[in-house]
Amino acid sequence: MSRNEIRISAPPSQVFDVLDDPQAYPRWVVGARRIRRVDPDWPAVGSCFHHAIGTAAAELHDSSKILERQRPDRLTLEVRFRPTGVAHVTMTVQPDVNGSKFLIEEHPQSGPFAVAPRVLTEPLLWVRNAISVQRLRHEIERRSATRERS
Repeated sequence: MSRNEIRISAPPSQVFDVLDDPQAYPRWVVGARRIRRVDPDWPAVGSCFHHAIGTAAAELHDSSKILERQRPDRLTLEVRFRPTGVAHVTMTVQPDVNGSKFLIEEHPQSGPFAVAPRVLTEPLLWVRNAISVQRLRHEIERRSATRERS
């Protein structure tokens, strides 16, 4: 399991606005390339967004499905990036003195990261998710700045 935490200068509702926006995921999730399609009932539990991961030269198509959603506190996704694997990713947002505390936990369910020794996989997931949470904070700040200019 990889666990990363960051403080964000925005209320939980604004953090969750980005989590609820599937089009935002490629801007903050490392490895996400583009969103191919979103189920019409998004963000209902059981709905999916279909994504591409990789690069222009080679991309994999798969999906992420909502397993649990308790706005503005918690979102759990089943993230598929087969044949590489499947992971459950839980994102928790808590009010903080200056905005929010954001926590992301990734639990590989299948594939190489689920069976390889954690001493090898956890540092890789931690680094990727550390970059992702920084990018999430920048995405939220960008939206906030745009809102202030309007």
